[in-house]
Parts: sequence; C-alpha cells; structure tokens
Amino acid sequence: MAGMNHKVAEIAIREKFYIPMDIKTRALQESPFDELLILATCNRTEIYVASDRPLCERDLVQYVCDLVHQDYGSYASYFYYKEGDDVARHVMNVCAGLDSVAMGEDQILHQIGRAYETAHQLHGTGIVLNKLFQEAIHTTKRIKTETNLSKLSCNIPFLAMKQVQKTFGDLENKTVYIVGLGEMGSLMLKYVQENTTHIYASSKTFANAQKFADVLTPVPFEDRYKVLSDCDVVILCSACQEPIVTRDEYVRALKDAAPLSLSSPLSSVSSPQSSMSSPLSSMSSPRRRGSPLAKTSSSENEPQRLVIDLGSPRNAEPSIGDMPNVQYVCVDDLEKIVSENRRLRMAELDAAQKILQEGLEEFLSWSRMDEVAKGIHVLADRMVKTAGEESGKLLASLPNLDEASTKKIAMMYERFAKKMANDFLYKVKDSNSPEDVKVFLKCLEANL
Repeated sequence: MAGMNHKVAEIAIREKFYIPMDIKTRALQESPFDELLILATCNRTEIYVASDRPLCERDLVQYVCDLVHQDYGSYASYFYYKEGDDVARHVMNVCAGLDSVAMGEDQILHQIGRAYETAHQLHGTGIVLNKLFQEAIHTTKRIKTETNLSKLSCNIPFLAMKQVQKTFGDLENKTVYIVGLGEMGSLMLKYVQENTTHIYASSKTFANAQKFADVLTPVPFEDRYKVLSDCDVVILCSACQEPIVTRDEYVRALKDAAPLSLSSPLSSVSSPQSSMSSPLSSMSSPRRRGSPLAKTSSSENEPQRLVIDLGSPRNAEPSIGDMPNVQYVCVDDLEKIVSENRRLRMAELDAAQKILQEGLEEFLSWSRMDEVAKGIHVLADRMVKTAGEESGKLLASLPNLDEASTKKIAMMYERFAKKMANDFLYKVKDSNSPEDVKVFLKCLEANL
C-alpha cells in the first residue's frame, strides 16, 4: 500500500491528492492490479493492492500521482509505503481510528466501509483484500462494542464543536450556518442543535436542506453569501474541487449585507418552495449588528466570526482568516485541541489494542495458511502430473494391453498420487504451523 495522511502532509498538499468518486470508479474498473482498494478522506489518501507480480514503492506512488495528475518528483516524499504484514497492521489501526486525528473516532469506520463496498461492487477486490478489510471492520466493531473507546466522542465534528465552544464559550445567542449536509455535515448539525436553535443550512441540492426544515432554516446553495454576514459561526462540510467561499465574495457580502433575521429570512434567501411554514418562523431574532463588521466582542482580540472548514479540498480560501475579526480553522488546526480527548481515551487504548492484535493475528494466520494452501495445491498438481507421466511410460511398454486395463492402470496411478498428496500434504498442513509446513514443502519440492 502507499498513501499520505495528516501526519506527513499538511492539507495544502493532501487536497491535491483527493480522489473524487468518478476518478475512483474509473480507476477500480480499469485497475492494472489483481486487486485494488482506494481510500480517500479529508485526512488521508491511500491505495491498497494485492498482486501476483512484484511491485515497488515507485509503482504505487506513481499510480496515485497519475490518477490526480500530479508530478511524482514534487510529491513522492510525502508518501509512505508498506508491504506484507505491515499493510494488515496499518489497515487495522486506521479502521479502528487509532491512526486518526481524533483517536478512536467513528467516522473512519464508515469511510472504510464505503470504500470497501465500492471496490467490491466494482470487482476491484478479491480473496486477499476481501479478507483483510472484512477482518478489519469486524475487529473495529468488536473494539467499539467491548471497550469504551467509541463512547467518548472524538470525531472531527466533535472537535469542531469544541473549537466553537473554545472561541465563543456557548452558542445560546449565536447564529450558525452549515454548508454541506452529507455524513459529516449531518453529524455536525447534531452537535450544533444541542447548543443553539439559530441555524441556517445549505446543500448543493436544496431538497437535502429542506429535509431538516423542522430544526433549521434551509438556504439555497447559490444564496449562501446572503446569509454569511449574519452568522457568527460558519461550518463548511461540502465536497468540492474549488473553494465555495472566497475572500473577495465574503468581504463583499459583509459590506453589502443588511442584517437578516431568522424570523423572516426566507423572503430574501429561499426559493419559492421554501415559503412552507416552519417551526422556526416564530423564533426570536438573533442579535442584530448596526454594521456587519461592528465589534461586539469584549476584547479587540476576540473574533466576531468563526469559519470552520472541514473540507478536503478546502471549502474556503484560507485568506479569509486574515480579515478583521474573522477566525479561520481547517481540519489540520483541530489537531491542536485533540490532546485532551486523547488523554481521556488512553485508559481504553490497551483493551482496544489487545482486540486489534487478535484481529491482526487472525488475518495473518489466514494469510500464511493461504500461502501454504497455494503451495500445497501446486505440489499436489505436480504429483498427479508426475504420476500421469510415469503411468504413460509403463503403458508405452505394454502396447498389447486392452483399453480397459490401460484406463485402470492410469486411474490407479492418479488415485495413488492424490492419496499421497492428501496423506503427506494436507494432513501435514492440518497438524503443523504454517512455517513448518513451508519448510516441508520446500524440501519436498526439491525432490519432485
């Protein structure tokens, strides 16, 4: 396997290697490898390969670079490469969330599950990767069931909420705008709902935002700049290739804005369908600002607005963080506040790693025995072939033998060879370690 993650590459590098679904689909359908799985999240891009032909680090890294049209020489140093047992160990750690920014987070399990399902449906995986990822997913579910690791919320949206609370203290009188209502955005909404009812949300498909109209005010995606100026917190979770919030447009929105009210925002930001009644229609208006950039904080150094960018590629131009009273936070910045969450989880880590080791050993034992089984199969075929050759020599010396006797002798040779294979190969496999069987097969092969 080869890949890059948040530990070896900052987001400015990682977002260049984000692999969209259309490219991933085409890659799996046209894979040059025997087996292939592609994992692409905001924190990592990794490919897993099983192949009968020898492969090196350059082969895999070059393949990833070609997928996203990036230069190998410029980015090869950001990749890590693993092979053999180290690949299985890495998959187990990643799937269990032990290699994530937020240790033990749940989201990576769903992401790996989707990546595996996609690869499997497109016939990208085979016996080896199927077994590996099925075992990793099973082991992770055991960890979440048998330990408290996943009961201590520590996913990216949770850390984003921690950042909001760190910046503003609470959200009781704050207005939040969530852009993107996929898996991460929906989870983000759950955390936000626990802290405020003043919520706007947009999705590229307006109907997706309308689904949540009982708890928020849906805003058409194309009208996002009309509400940005009225929001204390903006959380961006959309899948995009180019920024959906630019500095110039954000500045213009703040300058041109007439403060909005959640009691009647739909007249200026919503499509005709959004005239539907909503429980939010009677909500009291959020704090109005005399000027979009007027300071309401108790300190000159405190931000008036917080923009949290959970996208990869990033949803906003980072330069918006240079604007007065605007704090910009991306995924990489959240790692700075993860230490406390990690400390709470250390007590559960030993139990989780014990389960993970059991899952790893289960897969490695299968893998080693699978190699043995393949070797036995090859030698058994050779034994039957040799028996056929020897019976052929005998029958050639008996030209007057009738057809029935000829077939009987050939069948006896074949049956004897299969019995020898069963007695001296398969029984050896069942009663010895894979390592000992490999030594036995190597000695036997030298004499066949």
